[in-house]
Amino acid sequence: MNGFTIHAKLPSLNEVINKDRCNRFAGAGFKKDTEKLISRYITKAVGTGELQPVSDPVTIKIDWYEKTRRRDVDNIQSSQKFILDALVSNGVLPDDNRRYVKQIYHEIHDGEENKVSVTIETEAVT
Repeated sequence: MNGFTIHAKLPSLNEVINKDRCNRFAGAGFKKDTEKLISRYITKAVGTGELQPVSDPVTIKIDWYEKTRRRDVDNIQSSQKFILDALVSNGVLPDDNRRYVKQIYHEIHDGEENKVSVTIETEAVT
């Protein structure tokens, strides 16, 4: 398996919007801090061999585990932006455009802890 797990609750779209409304610097700082958090998990997974850089097109599956049912599906999934940007900045993906990321699948689970599991599958090149 090529992937990693983030043992944290990532921000919702509502949280991002609220930070952006404060001022653009607060929003940019919030994005940077969130990507730093994700990067720590990426770095650890690369170090253990669970996650390897890819150069071929991929399909990404994101399993979201939520302790409560308070957040809407769209708010939960909005953090995929931070995940993809962190994968690119850490050299796991060359880019997050459609040339490299062919599809993203999401599944939301009730869980005993907030976490996000990301799996990257290389597409067959034809």
